[in-house]
Amino acid sequence: MNKKKIVYIHGFGGSPFTQTVGFLNLYYPDYEWCALEVDHHAGASIKKINDFAKENNVFAMIGTSLGGFYVLCSDFTGPKLVINPVIEPMKSLKKSVGTVQYHARRSDGATSFKFTMQDLFEFKKFKFIVNDNVTCHHTEHDELLGDDIKRDYEKIFKNRKMCPKKTLPSHIISESYVKHEVGEFLSVISR
Repeated sequence: MNKKKIVYIHGFGGSPFTQTVGFLNLYYPDYEWCALEVDHHAGASIKKINDFAKENNVFAMIGTSLGGFYVLCSDFTGPKLVINPVIEPMKSLKKSVGTVQYHARRSDGATSFKFTMQDLFEFKKFKFIVNDNVTCHHTEHDELLGDDIKRDYEKIFKNRKMCPKKTLPSHIISESYVKHEVGEFLSVISR
């Protein structure tokens, strides 16, 4: 049986080796989860996502935080779920210029990276696309992106949902969120 492939893109300083990917595999084994490792280089990361989508029969994409921005900037036209997406990387990531610690292990074993002003300005080259295939889930309060982001999401995303605190308590995805809200998204796109 061929499983539908869904690409998962982690956020800034993240990794595909996280509990989130484990939860996706645990709760939705009928899908093939393809967690790509991206980084703070916008051009290379978006190219990696586009190349993977072109070379594989991708059914849907899910991205969190900066991964959401990358998914929105990708050429992929199928269903997309972006969770607490960064929509203004120049503003949101400016405070991260310097040495950044990775949140989880990376395939190359690196534990940190240098994020420079040049890396930050690379984001100016990219604009995201929002259409009817894009769904945005966001928190009631986002400690990383701030509370003003909700107004931006309301302006930008037609398909959006502010998730209850019990399922999406912060910027970070919980097991409850994966179990309930991702399941709801998958049931809608699989009809």
